[in-house]
Amino acid sequence: MRRFLVLLTVVVAVAACTPDPKAPPKAPGPKVADLWRDFPVTSALDRPLIVLDPLPLADEAARGRVPASSAVSSAAPPSRQLTVQGLSRYVTLTSARDALAAIRSQTAHAAQEAHVTGTALTVSPFRTDRGPVELPAWEFRLAEGGTVRWPALAASHFWQLGSIVPSTLVGDLSVDGRTVSATFTVSWGMPCPGTTEPRIVPTAVEYPSFVSIGLKVSSTEMGDCDQRVAAPLTKATLTLQEPLGNRVVVDFAGRVVPGY
Repeated sequence: MRRFLVLLTVVVAVAACTPDPKAPPKAPGPKVADLWRDFPVTSALDRPLIVLDPLPLADEAARGRVPASSAVSSAAPPSRQLTVQGLSRYVTLTSARDALAAIRSQTAHAAQEAHVTGTALTVSPFRTDRGPVELPAWEFRLAEGGTVRWPALAASHFWQLGSIVPSTLVGDLSVDGRTVSATFTVSWGMPCPGTTEPRIVPTAVEYPSFVSIGLKVSSTEMGDCDQRVAAPLTKATLTLQEPLGNRVVVDFAGRVVPGY
């Protein structure tokens, strides 16, 4: 069966179009700059947090449930100091009512509502593009069992909270100044015998607010035989023209590359 090479054709949750699987690979996709050109990179203290966890966080007992609308407190706790990657800043917290509204908006598709029996302001680990971070979080206990949590920081401290989806084809990111290392997964079959094997090159494309990394290939022709599954590439190291700084690292489809 004739198959064409599909390079990083994943659906971006934040308004990207699905690439044409028969189109030649691009580096990056045409919509990526639209997604990330406005990301602020002025300083680490002002840099928004990019949460990669699927929100809200829910334990096993609460999965598939959305908290019902409840009379919870509308008072926001006092601002507090937060340290991220060795840098401290004061952050504004949101109320339990606002957090519950955000959860309900995010999980409107959930099949079953659950009654809220209590709330607590706690601390919870969240996965970000710069590694795990302990953040204040509102926890909602459900009468039907389990808890759900939502970050207690005001939405202005985040970049598109609840909408970011991590890359599944590029991961294990590590950064040291201008040096970026990651593991790249080949998402296509191996070429058939007698078909010229494509040249695959890990590539970085730099912009002022983000860096896009992925695989460029010399050919999309795989041949007519049954395809064999390709293994992930070993970790590749790329050298940037400028230190990464506060820029975001994304794949060619615009999904955030997890790591650190």
